[in-house]
Amino acid sequence: MKSPRIDMYRHISIQIGALKFFGIWFYIPYSKKNVWFWINILTRIVLGIAVFVIPTSAQLVYLIRLIVSGNAEIQEVAGIMNLVLTELLASLRLLDLRLRRDLLTKLSDELMSEEFQTEHKPQRKILEKAIVLSRRLFIVLLSLSGMDILVHVVLVPALKNFETLPLKMDFIFFDVNDEKYFDFICAYQILYKPMMLTTFVALQTLPWAAMSCAISQLDVLIYNFENMKEFVKATAAERNCGENEAFKEIFKRYVLHHRAILRFVSSIQAAFSGQLSSTLFISAGIVGTTGVQVFSIESPLKNFTEVIWVLAYFVTITCNLFIDCYFGNTVTGKSLHVATVVYSCPWIELPTHLKKNLVLFIAKTQVPLVITASKLVPVSLETFTKIALRTNDKRSNN
Repeated sequence: MKSPRIDMYRHISIQIGALKFFGIWFYIPYSKKNVWFWINILTRIVLGIAVFVIPTSAQLVYLIRLIVSGNAEIQEVAGIMNLVLTELLASLRLLDLRLRRDLLTKLSDELMSEEFQTEHKPQRKILEKAIVLSRRLFIVLLSLSGMDILVHVVLVPALKNFETLPLKMDFIFFDVNDEKYFDFICAYQILYKPMMLTTFVALQTLPWAAMSCAISQLDVLIYNFENMKEFVKATAAERNCGENEAFKEIFKRYVLHHRAILRFVSSIQAAFSGQLSSTLFISAGIVGTTGVQVFSIESPLKNFTEVIWVLAYFVTITCNLFIDCYFGNTVTGKSLHVATVVYSCPWIELPTHLKKNLVLFIAKTQVPLVITASKLVPVSLETFTKIALRTNDKRSNN
C-alpha cells in the first residue's frame, strides 16, 4: 500500500493564507466582468494607500521636518528611521513579489512535483520536519513582532493615558495633535499596524520556507546516497534482478530528483532575489541606525523600558538577516556535500558505462547551488559577517 502524498504546499500555505486574509493576495478569483473583481481592485487600492503609503509618508515627512528644524536628537531620529525603513522594506517586498507573482506560482507548482515525494519513512520524517519548521518560523516571528508592536504602539502610550501619539507622523494639511483629529489618528495608527506587521512577516518567511524545502530535499538525496547499498539490495530482491540493474534504476531516480532540486533552487532565485537583496541592504541600514539609537539613549537605567524595546527590535532584525543568510549558506553546503556521498556509494564493481554516468553526476554536483541577492552578493554566513563588521565599523566611526 502506497503512503499518502506529502502536501509540500504547506511550506508556504500559512504565509499565502495571511496575505489572502487581508485581501492583498496577488490573484483575484473573479473575471473582469464580475462586479466582485472591481470591488477587490478598489479594496486593494484603498488598503494599499491606507496601510503602505500614508503611514510611511507621514513618518518620513515628520522626520524631514524634525531634521530641518535643527532640534533633532540622534536617538529620536534613529528611532523614526528604523520604523520608516521597516515599513518601506515591507512595501518594497510586497511590490517586488507582486511583479514576480508568476514566478511564485511556478515555485508553488514545483513544490508539488513527483520527484519531491518519497515512500520511505525516514525520508518522509525529514520532509515533515522541514514543513513544521517553515510554519513554526512564521508563527514565532509573528508572535515576537506582535509583542514588540503591542508594547510600543499600545501599552507604552496607554501607560501615559495616550497623551501623545504612538507614532510620530506629520500629515502636512492638519495638526495631528489637534483634539479634533487626535483620537482618529491614534486609532488609525493602532489599526493599520496588524496588517503591516503580518504582511512583513509573511514576506520575510516565504523565502525561508522555500529554502527550508530545498534543504530538506537535499537531505533526502544525501540520505538516499548514504544508504545506496541497502536500497540496491532491496530493489534487486524486490524486482528479482541483478544489483547492477537495480543500481541503474535507483541512480536514474536520484538524478531526476537532483534535477528537480536544481530547478526549484533556480525558481527560488528568480522569485525571491529582489526580496533577499532588499532585506540585505535595508536591514543593514536598520541594524546600523538601531545601534546608534541604543548608544544615544541617555541614562539607560532611567529609560530601561525603552532600552529593552530597542534591543528587542535590534535582535529581531538581526535574526531575520541571519536566518536569510543561514538558509542560503545551508543550501550551498548541502549541495556540495552531495558529491561526497555520491563518491562514497558502492561504485567500484559497477560496469564501465555506469561508472561514466556516476563521474558525470559527481562533476555536476560539484557546482555549488548559490542563492544570490539580485545576482550581486551570495546569501551566506560570510555575507552576514561582512555586513555585521561593516555596520560595526561605521557605528564606531560615528
